[in-house]
Amino acid sequence: MKIEKLNDTNLVARCLTAVAQAIFRRRRWFLYPQLVLFVICVLYTWKNLEFDTKRSNLVGSNKRYHQIYLAFRQEFQTADDLVVVVESEDAEKNRQYVERLGARLETETNLFQHVFYKGDLNMLGSKALLFVPDDDLQELQRRLQDYRPFIQQFSRTTNLVSLFDMINAKFRTAPREENAENKSLINAIPALERIVRQANDCLSRPGTPPSPGVTALFNPGAAAEQQVYVSFKGGRIFLVTAQAASADLNRDAVDRMRQLMEQTRLEVPGLNIGFTGEPVLEHDEMRQSQKDTTLATIVSLVICALIFIYGYQETGRPIKATLCLVVGLGYTMGFTTLVVGHLNILTITFVPILIGLAIDFGVHLISRYEEELRHGKTEKEALTKAMVYTGQGIFTGALTTAGAFLAMILTDFKGIQEMGIICGGGLLICLIPMLTLLPVLLLRGQQNAIDHVVGDRPSTRARLENLWLDRPVTVTVVTAALCGLAATQLNRTYFDYNLLNMQSKGLPAVEFEHKLIQSTPKSVIFAVMVATNLPQALEFENRAKALPTVAGVESMTRFLGEDQTRKLGLVSEIKADLTGLRFLEPDTADVRLAELTSTMYSFYGYLGAAHDAVATEDPKLAAMLAKARIAVGEFRKDVLEGDRARLGSHAQKLAAFQQALFKDLRQTFETLKNQDTSAPLRVQDLPRSLRDRFVGLSGKHLVMVYPKEDVWQRDHQTRFIADLREIDQNVTGTPVQLYEYTTLLKKSYEQAAKYAFVAIVIMVFIHFRNLISVLLAMVPVGIGFLWLGGFMGFFAVPLNPANIMMLPLVIGIGVTNGIHILNRFAEEQTPSLFSRSTGKAVLVSGLTSIAGFGSLALAQHQGIRSLGEVMGIGLATCMLAGLTFLPALLTLLLRYQNRNRPSGDNARSPLGREEPR
Repeated sequence: MKIEKLNDTNLVARCLTAVAQAIFRRRRWFLYPQLVLFVICVLYTWKNLEFDTKRSNLVGSNKRYHQIYLAFRQEFQTADDLVVVVESEDAEKNRQYVERLGARLETETNLFQHVFYKGDLNMLGSKALLFVPDDDLQELQRRLQDYRPFIQQFSRTTNLVSLFDMINAKFRTAPREENAENKSLINAIPALERIVRQANDCLSRPGTPPSPGVTALFNPGAAAEQQVYVSFKGGRIFLVTAQAASADLNRDAVDRMRQLMEQTRLEVPGLNIGFTGEPVLEHDEMRQSQKDTTLATIVSLVICALIFIYGYQETGRPIKATLCLVVGLGYTMGFTTLVVGHLNILTITFVPILIGLAIDFGVHLISRYEEELRHGKTEKEALTKAMVYTGQGIFTGALTTAGAFLAMILTDFKGIQEMGIICGGGLLICLIPMLTLLPVLLLRGQQNAIDHVVGDRPSTRARLENLWLDRPVTVTVVTAALCGLAATQLNRTYFDYNLLNMQSKGLPAVEFEHKLIQSTPKSVIFAVMVATNLPQALEFENRAKALPTVAGVESMTRFLGEDQTRKLGLVSEIKADLTGLRFLEPDTADVRLAELTSTMYSFYGYLGAAHDAVATEDPKLAAMLAKARIAVGEFRKDVLEGDRARLGSHAQKLAAFQQALFKDLRQTFETLKNQDTSAPLRVQDLPRSLRDRFVGLSGKHLVMVYPKEDVWQRDHQTRFIADLREIDQNVTGTPVQLYEYTTLLKKSYEQAAKYAFVAIVIMVFIHFRNLISVLLAMVPVGIGFLWLGGFMGFFAVPLNPANIMMLPLVIGIGVTNGIHILNRFAEEQTPSLFSRSTGKAVLVSGLTSIAGFGSLALAQHQGIRSLGEVMGIGLATCMLAGLTFLPALLTLLLRYQNRNRPSGDNARSPLGREEPR
């Protein structure tokens, strides 16, 4: 084995010599301009750097599946849904919450559009009844006919007093024999009870009370109400959906929605309220990532500085190196803002990563500078030797690590390309202050004089190193055994594609997304098929409904494509039944409590009398009357409780309640009376929220397909997409984006690892000009990778879209251990390096790199945490292999070489009188 001796005549050495000489002559030129540039970069970043939360923006637009998605977004220009989940055992409380929240959202049109929480007639417009199935239309017609006498009387009332006065008059004048008016009155008792209970409920709740709704008159049962509202599990879960006014407002809309949710929670307490949807997941993921990265940045900076200080038993030089690192990070931030302009969920972690990596440049430079000072050299001589000889290793190590990142630019994944640009460019940028500003700072300080006095000191590391240098065969056997054990665990490693598993544990948006998947036929993510015409859309819908992987399909095609002749006839009949019905304007004055309680007292008495009259003949009706009477009694008691201020508040709240009730009923019947029967339902008849969602700008039709199983899981995702592609090869939507996104991301990092390996091999070969040196430099990487794979397999730690970044990084960072060790070996031709400054620097720099990545393990975001854990372990295994097995292997190779030399050369080079380096 022959490794050429390192010299100071090559191009890199000459350049470093020139830099060192310039620093001695013009120190201020390397100090003040850099400080000014640092301030400029920080200010520029503060003003211009943005955060991109959209996962779809991580993929380049050159991919066909992404082009299809972008075309879909261009055709249907609506934002993704924000979904509020309301859960409790009390369906009425759920309804109260969604009504109040929905009313708030509808007033904030600057942030929200397409608010949807119920499909009532007022929302659906002048052709609302054409959305109703034929059988339900017939049932509606029957109920209207049954209730007609009561509705006729109701239309003449304007407030609660006149309403219950009318009811009392009906009771007072009702004949004992059954007739249509009596039947109508009896049917209205449950609705009247509901009105009374909700009027009583509004007394104790802050905020504006909602109307009980038209179901309070026609069908107060839970089943009918759940047909109006977006609800599941028998009314246990209600949903409110809305969209940001534009995609750019998603962040503001998410924050404002949370404020409105909290305000509404104060009015309707005791509910389990959740908030989810794609914008929410992305917003929360980015926000948590920002928090995690900020924490990791602080922790890594502090730990790296402490490791540096402890390793060198001084504070001055480590602090100087840390300050130069901060300057380099400032440059990198300015570079990132200028070249990329934003950070995303992948690139947001770059700061703690660079802290752990770029500090290594200062570690190696200071280690050699300190060593040369202790050998009696002058400051100029010590710095020149450190810059020229150790600087070559620093320069090559920086290139190989940066090369690992820059290799990501060759992938097809935009987010990974940006990571490569930022981290690869950032490392090279951080190298500049470390090789220019740090030498200027090192030339100042009392530690230089102290090192001249201290001189050589015995090294504990030298004694420790002899444990493996004196037993190279044993070290080789132990290393081989560990490699064999690790290899047996490799088949247990796997890749976890589920992006929800990367989110923070217990994140509410994730928890409620799982709840929707498990409890309802709807998920916040769905696939979409875009049809060019109505017949094609009908075909897509019918075929999708037949698939075993599909839970449901939503579109307007069945309404726009069906024969509505019979419906139009039924709607015309309903309109005819309501001819002549006119509702008076609601009373806007405060409720006069004395009049109301007097009227309710009479109503209470009539209910009691009716109950007694039918108690024997009709127990079911008697129970209904008794229940209503209890509600009236409670209302009369509660409405008169309190002092004058409270009674005034009751009057105002009841006024708001009765206005909401009478306005809602008036609008509902006006909508029924004004239904358009001139033609079947057409696209232009759709409410704007439905038209914008389901009909594109050019008239294309959207078919939304909901998965039956959890499509965040890879196997379900694969089957769902495969089934839909049998129908439409251009199917798109979030499941398709997730599938292709994770596939491309995994493939891209694998490609980056290959590119990084080739680039690093070439750079190492150029540096050493020796193939054997290339192989030896890659030994720590190969062994470290194998041990890491064994660890992950044994402890069932999966690869995922976050930690797979380690593939190119472990190669690029791990190889620097071999480069520095071989670089010093080439200079001195002895494997005894751990005891020298090089071994010390490799250990300290390895620990700082581990600290930089390991700080990410403190993250709540599970993806970022897993990256920190896996990279920390990977760098530790590479460092261990580099400091133990590589020197032992060099010892064995030297012994083999010496056996083939003349006896005069068969002696190992002594360490001499110098301090171990």
